[in-house]
Amino acid sequence: GQLGGGKPMDELREATEPIRVLGLPAAVVQAACGESHSVVALADGSAFSFGDDRNLQLGVRVPSIKQLRSGATCATSPQRVAPPGLGKVVAVAAGGGGNEGGHTAIVAEQEGGGMQVWMCGHGRWGQLGLKSFKHISELRPVAALTSLREWDDASQSTKPIGVRAVGCGERHTVVLLESGNAFVYGWNESGQLGTGGSQGTHTPTMLKAPPSLRFTSLRYLACGPHSSAAWT
Repeated sequence: GQLGGGKPMDELREATEPIRVLGLPAAVVQAACGESHSVVALADGSAFSFGDDRNLQLGVRVPSIKQLRSGATCATSPQRVAPPGLGKVVAVAAGGGGNEGGHTAIVAEQEGGGMQVWMCGHGRWGQLGLKSFKHISELRPVAALTSLREWDDASQSTKPIGVRAVGCGERHTVVLLESGNAFVYGWNESGQLGTGGSQGTHTPTMLKAPPSLRFTSLRYLACGPHSSAAWT
């Protein structure tokens, strides 16, 4: 169902030509694809997901055990992702899939200003950044990234640090802030977190830039299944 064509499960086939995703109420401004699910951000500030939901990566199932066990394991048409307090969605990312993964990241504007990162899905490797290894069915804000602030010379006070970009690998996540710093969390066996070792983490960890980049602000990022890249 990751193509969002809306066909019944018994009619799903591989598409050898582009198909149109129907049922979206506004223009798409960004799209992200995991191994078997997709997420889109729309011009009206909403977000929709579709595809595989075996690891709760669509963010549309309520967090009650009874309903989780009886809920659908996929969505062939777009489903609105709208937990309480989400705000205007400005960026999305999707990673992983299959039996051992699948997670989603959404960046949304907060009502009081600043940006907030929300995560859901497979959490066994810490890729949700929620200080646990649990799978999460409903989008939750990453608290460790919410309270970050920096000094603003113009107002002579501190202000929230915005989120510039977010990326999801197969089992890890990278968040790039407007300050130019990067935070990483999740699986790290291949060194994809860039922390200098192979120990993973379920807590967002700020990267320490090498001397050659110490005074340079990162602007862009990309994640492969087991790799990460950031550049200026």
